[in-house]
Amino acid sequence: MTDKRAPDQDALIDRILHLWRADADTLPSEPRLAELTGASRNSVREALIRLEERGYVHRTQGARTSPNRRLPGVGRRIDEQFDHSLSIRAAGYEPTLEVVSADRMTLAAGTQRYDDLPDGADVLRTTKMWRVDGAPYALAEDLVPVTRVVDLDPQRPVFDLAEAANGIRVAWETMWIDAIALDAARAAILDAEPGTPVIEMTYCGYGADDAIGYWSREVQLTAPAGLRNALIRRVRS
Repeated sequence: MTDKRAPDQDALIDRILHLWRADADTLPSEPRLAELTGASRNSVREALIRLEERGYVHRTQGARTSPNRRLPGVGRRIDEQFDHSLSIRAAGYEPTLEVVSADRMTLAAGTQRYDDLPDGADVLRTTKMWRVDGAPYALAEDLVPVTRVVDLDPQRPVFDLAEAANGIRVAWETMWIDAIALDAARAAILDAEPGTPVIEMTYCGYGADDAIGYWSREVQLTAPAGLRNALIRRVRS
């Protein structure tokens, strides 16, 4: 009897997505997916449920599983964890990451803050800018609590910095979205006009035990094709 050891769910999902790209109309049946991936049918079924929750496929009782064929054109999904450089490259552009500033500091009361970290917390504060084919695109300010004695490379993604600096493997991220007029300080970095309408996104990344791994605040200029922010929602009738 063949030993079908269940692969890691994320790896299985990636494999199913690869099979979808090879067959744009429908996905193979569950038994066929199990055969192609080497996973059990239960593992395949669970992977398809997760893919449906994320908006990749639509499953109907008694029918084949249909992929969401609009996904390739939606741009960057704000309902999924991402790294700007990877997203930019995946959209067919050349990314450039510039660390504008990086410093260790102690958070003080009475200063303008976007986080809810306690006063006196030791943090790594970074400001990073991404360019798309040389043009400014996004600017992020991160606050990462530091509870370990460790050298931190500010070029690393904030998810990795959190795990290195405070040992928290971020499981959840809450995001707030606002439409604002770009302030003079960030406009100067982005080579934009102060008052330019932009989207500001504020994130809090935290672990399964609710411990905070980071706070981040980001603004984006108008995105080129393939990088527009998109949210996929499952509609149940």
